Amino acid sequence: METASQPLPVEEKTSPGKTNTEDAKEPVVDMTFTRELRQATKDVHKLSDVLVNAKFALALSDDAVWYDGLLAFYEVYKYLEENLPENLLPKELHRKEAFEQDLAYFLGKDWKETYEPRESVKKYLTHLEEVNSRNKLLLFAYAYQMYMALMSGGQLLQRKRMIKRKLWIGRQEEEEEKLEPANSNAADDDLEHRPMPRQVTICPEGCAATFFPEKISLLKNKLRQVLNDNFGAFDDELRAEFIEESRNVFIYNGDVVRSIKGVNRANLRKLAIVLVFVMGVYFALKLAKR
Repeated sequence: METASQPLPVEEKTSPGKTNTEDAKEPVVDMTFTRELRQATKDVHKLSDVLVNAKFALALSDDAVWYDGLLAFYEVYKYLEENLPENLLPKELHRKEAFEQDLAYFLGKDWKETYEPRESVKKYLTHLEEVNSRNKLLLFAYAYQMYMALMSGGQLLQRKRMIKRKLWIGRQEEEEEKLEPANSNAADDDLEHRPMPRQVTICPEGCAATFFPEKISLLKNKLRQVLNDNFGAFDDELRAEFIEESRNVFIYNGDVVRSIKGVNRANLRKLAIVLVFVMGVYFALKLAKR
């Protein structure tokens, strides 16, 4: 049985370095439930980050790896958008058409004719069906984590990818430094003030899935407010179920990430290039000493 709830008030306060006019456009949302949920999923979230970083350390600029990642997660975003009402998943967050646009660019307009979801995705969708049949509010646990990930990690990955392909304007060294907070541990604990990846403001072909025309901070606040409007009104049993499904997001995502093809090939190719370069420098120095 789904729990009805009343919207929680948005906290109106002035953030450091912002004017009252700016705050009127971008109110600060109460982060209490966001912190609680993040703390409850911190261990599996960190394991997921380690997996992603290890998997994609050198493969980000490889198109085959990128589009196989899009293909792997396409069905998950599609399912969420087709099964959650707008009050739980605002339309402006929807990514299905953007994923399809990118996949058509990389694989051709007829990509769906030979496409079949991989086993890890089928398993994921079966679980989402079961969750949806129990309570759509539990399905929102997946939407909250998946869209926050796309608006944070997705932006970071896209910008790093664009830097490697020399598509981002500005000094590459400065851009790389700005992608990560200086103190990651402190940033994890301070969700309200931690620096976030700067928004991708240009959309070359093949990056529609991670491009948001609207200001991402506003979209994040909308999603946080949906969490506030519901999570705060849950009874203890529903809250425990919601947290459990929030943890399951990272477990199922991990299975899908492991299925992405081409990562080892791309990493080995880049390591080979680095090795050739290092050996070239080594022999050049030896010759110079003769």
